[in-house]
Amino acid sequence: MISKPYEAIAVGDTATTDWHIVTEEYVRDFAELTGDKHPLHLDADYAATNRFGQRIAHGALMLSTLLGLVELDPRYFQAFYGLDNVRFLAPTFFGDRVQSHSEVLGLRDRSDGATAVVTCRAWLVNQDGTKVFQGDFQFLVGRHLGRDNEQVVAG
Repeated sequence: MISKPYEAIAVGDTATTDWHIVTEEYVRDFAELTGDKHPLHLDADYAATNRFGQRIAHGALMLSTLLGLVELDPRYFQAFYGLDNVRFLAPTFFGDRVQSHSEVLGLRDRSDGATAVVTCRAWLVNQDGTKVFQGDFQFLVGRHLGRDNEQVVAG
């Protein structure tokens, strides 16, 4: 998603990532890390009685998975700046494969002259092509590298 300096990014740029399989271990590790141990994610008997009929991955895990899948090149990506229009559109089940897609929606130079805010719409689709998550992400992105591979900053 952020693989080049902001001067080289254009509205309409798109990217697609490799696939990631959502395993039981992946969901359990996230539950341990976050403390979110809702039985909808961890208890098969409980989950069988809910509207989905089986355990599902955490919505926050799917958001984090998307951010883990996309390229955020440290030479240019400086910070996560914001998130809007978040939608959890369909459940992600254990064993599902997900892939991220993204499109640049906007660019806004900052007054420091060294960075810009890049807004991207990004979403996850599962192996059936169903969109399971979508959001508009804002990233603080640096400008091109100078001759010595040092990032150019405002003076």
